[in-house]
Amino acid sequence: MLTIAMQILCASVVHRYGVHAAAAESALLATLERFHAESHHPTVVRGGLTPAQYLDVALKTPRFAATLASSALMADGREADARLHWEAYMQREAEASKAAHQAVPATALLGNPDAVHLVGRALGLADEQTDQLIPGIVLTLATGYPHRARHQQHLSLTDILGQITTEELLELLEHAALSAAGLTDDAAAMLQRIQRAAR
Repeated sequence: MLTIAMQILCASVVHRYGVHAAAAESALLATLERFHAESHHPTVVRGGLTPAQYLDVALKTPRFAATLASSALMADGREADARLHWEAYMQREAEASKAAHQAVPATALLGNPDAVHLVGRALGLADEQTDQLIPGIVLTLATGYPHRARHQQHLSLTDILGQITTEELLELLEHAALSAAGLTDDAAAMLQRIQRAAR
């Protein structure tokens, strides 16, 4: 049974996107389940957030709204609309993360292209390869922003990007390079190692 707040949210999705009530309800339950699972992720726990605290923050984010809308459109049989809605959201996120990255001071690692290239070269990446991977890494960090530790809650995304260390960038670049090369098993194994080490 849906709470009054959930019923209001479903009605809003029905009104805004023209989906059937059953599609909105199904999408809401699936989206809540997804975010509930995220709330138990090691990065959330490591950040010092309880599942309830994570959900309180995450359910107010544009990512939650975009996920819910896309899921509702998909459940309503409007796959093309769902894809377009999600792509529009990701484009907005990419633009916001690009602006945040450009605002990182040159004294920080991610604000210094030469320093970033040195990190990439340590992995055997050409400077052009590193340049191609960095925007994706920044976007990944932006979408994972709600996972930030409690002591970082007040920081902007630019601040978070300015705190990336050489070791962290090495791991992020290596993971991104494996993914870009289509080595998904290796990338997944590396991500698991990073997460285990951070627990």
